[in-house]
Amino acid sequence: MAALNTFLKKVGTFLKHYWYVPLIPLVWLWFLFINKKDNVKDVLDTSKESFKSQIDVINKSHKEEIEKREEVTKKYNETIKLIEEKYDEHKLTLSAKKKQRVKEILDKHHSNSVSMAFLLGREFGIEYVPPEEDKE
Repeated sequence: MAALNTFLKKVGTFLKHYWYVPLIPLVWLWFLFINKKDNVKDVLDTSKESFKSQIDVINKSHKEEIEKREEVTKKYNETIKLIEEKYDEHKLTLSAKKKQRVKEILDKHHSNSVSMAFLLGREFGIEYVPPEEDKE
């Protein structure tokens, strides 16, 4: 506390003798800004306008990004729906064709089970393995 009192006494004594020293920078700043008050206002206005235009650009790009994302999502959903419809349609067609072919094979070879099994296996990609005969 004593150091602070000593410091304040020294500052007070300095200001009594050299009171004009702190006024010089204040007067200099006053002349600098008073004469250019309009310029400072213009700078602030320009800065404000620049900020507003930058915010507008950011908002616009964000909106465009969201629209593009929604468009991509919509196209994705449409594509998946189309693929699923085509798959279901193709699956039904194959199933009907396969059922018809099985019926044809059964009608032609119903009396011969070995040839029927061989033809069904060959037609649908199943390997036919003939049964082993019992050897006694």
